[in-house]
Amino acid sequence: MFIIINTLEFINRTEELQRLREGLSLGESFVIVAPRRYGKTTLIRKVLEELEKDNVLTLYIDLMPYADSVPALSRHIVDTALDLLGIEGKIRKLPHLLQIKGKAVLKEEGIELDLEVFKSTDERKMLREALELPERIAKRKKKRMVVAFDEFGELYKTNISAVKLFRSVVQHHQRTSYIFAGSQETIMKKVFMDKDGVFFRFGTIMELGGLELEDTLEYALKNLPVEAGEFVELFKLLKGHPYYLVRVMGKVKSGKNIVDALEELIEEERAYVELLIERIIVVKHALEVLRAIANGQNPYDALQVKEQVVNRVLNKLVSYGYLRRVSRGVYEFTDPLLELYLKR
Repeated sequence: MFIIINTLEFINRTEELQRLREGLSLGESFVIVAPRRYGKTTLIRKVLEELEKDNVLTLYIDLMPYADSVPALSRHIVDTALDLLGIEGKIRKLPHLLQIKGKAVLKEEGIELDLEVFKSTDERKMLREALELPERIAKRKKKRMVVAFDEFGELYKTNISAVKLFRSVVQHHQRTSYIFAGSQETIMKKVFMDKDGVFFRFGTIMELGGLELEDTLEYALKNLPVEAGEFVELFKLLKGHPYYLVRVMGKVKSGKNIVDALEELIEEERAYVELLIERIIVVKHALEVLRAIANGQNPYDALQVKEQVVNRVLNKLVSYGYLRRVSRGVYEFTDPLLELYLKR
């Protein structure tokens, strides 16, 4: 793994990047699973940028803002796809943006777009029409297409039937490859890895972990004014978390010592961590379970409630992406700052 620290604080996962670029170019699809802030979106955008250099058409769709509205998602996919057609696409897009005024079906050089469905209440037809458009554009331009759907787990949580429709449509595409990415490990594995999952055996699974100590330490000793011991301590404290580590390393590079850099990071991220707590506090006993694990306690012993209650809370915390199940009865935080906050 090769690390670059600049004003964008970008982590370049060269092995993963090369694997994605080669596979997608050959028509392979991928499923990327990683906790939030592990560089998933950065990696996706980087590989799409590299593929564009190879004359591949690319689309990036963030599902987070649209997961609870199929019509809004469908329109967003259409709008984004039509941008690939340049001026022609903007002309085609105009009737769509003006509340679908004009021709119901646009035909030109092999591309069809049935705008009439967007005037109806049939959400399945809307989504099907939107999902077919990238493949139609790829065929018309005689190029490969790569479409990345980020935070796919959000769609599964709100609309399982839409996920099933995704599979029924995209599995027939010949010129389009897909990246499905998500930060909820449990949900993504249920959809893509379980035998009963909607997308079982659809694409190659790629799980992004934290940074490797050896490579990160080597870079730090060559480029930063740090001692090996103090950097290893920092690495273990942040558990190799890509986003947080690079943030601290950037501060050290600008002149701060590690302790001050870490304290500054914690203060800067306080609002984000408090938001994480606010989102989960509605689940009864969730905060107590998290605090027990953060302080090295067994939540089954620390909480004066039934074992089934603790087990149910743990499952929810895993499914929501707060914890990762390491082994039977052993859990770890996906966000080390949340763990530090609860310790403090």
